[in-house]
Amino acid sequence: MPHPVRSAKTRRYVSAWFPYEDERSWDTLAPHADVVGSISVFGKDTCAEFMKECRRRRVLALKLVGGKADAFDTREHATATVAGYVRDCKEIGYDGIDLDFEHVDFSYRARYSDFVRALSDELHALDKRLSICVFAIDPDMYEKLPDLFYDPAVIGEACDEIRVMCYDMYLAHRIWHGPTSTRLWARAGMRWWLQQVPREKLIMSLPAYSNEYDMMPGSGWGRQQGCDSPEALRDAEHSHNVERLWLPYDGINVYRYLDEKGHAHLFFASDSESTRVHLKTVDELDIPGISFWHYGTISEGIWQAVRDWLG
Repeated sequence: MPHPVRSAKTRRYVSAWFPYEDERSWDTLAPHADVVGSISVFGKDTCAEFMKECRRRRVLALKLVGGKADAFDTREHATATVAGYVRDCKEIGYDGIDLDFEHVDFSYRARYSDFVRALSDELHALDKRLSICVFAIDPDMYEKLPDLFYDPAVIGEACDEIRVMCYDMYLAHRIWHGPTSTRLWARAGMRWWLQQVPREKLIMSLPAYSNEYDMMPGSGWGRQQGCDSPEALRDAEHSHNVERLWLPYDGINVYRYLDEKGHAHLFFASDSESTRVHLKTVDELDIPGISFWHYGTISEGIWQAVRDWLG
């Protein structure tokens, strides 16, 4: 099985989490399959024809998995979960597993480490890959660093790829307003992980969605939007209300507009310009590659920024 050469000095690597729906999903992937090295599939299990096309176009297809601690909290549960992942790789043809367990209590750290080691051994025996998703950690944001349920030393040893999720700095449904990612926050997160795991295993994962808020006091309305500007959401009759401001310190565009009720909205955009800023960080820190959450929301402007970066 061809494994991508993941060195920033020899090849820039592009991946994406990919929402699979049915056999027509290849038509969705095809326009950018020439620059995508791997996808992490979620939704439904893929069909044989889709996997055949991935192999033909040399796109690795991993299965994205996650869940709660009961997947690995006992030896019996962990063994059954690992067996299921291995079975999917054998029967469906996945090139590996992408772990995305989140919000697990710190008390399960030892169990999770055993689980990751066991899965790594089983997958590598089949020449399959193990990827893992981790949070971006900006140490300047904490008086005390959070207790991570995954051990960086263990995943640095056991996993082939460590995807640092440089998004959800602000969650749109929470009370605080802000972008999903900024230049300095994402860079700090990658710098922290560079001190924890081998550089050649790191992937900087970028947002392909934006945060939008209704700023009317008491509205409590915030939403993730799978597009790069409010014009993509609004009817033409409302587009004249839209104002854009580039924030160079944060490396993002912020839009302000009035909705049909007269409420002011803020739209923190993940677009081609913010992506280009993040790609500068990738180059400056010599990170081997990038990934996006998720493929279905990557705008053509972002794809153009990626293609320009690839040269």
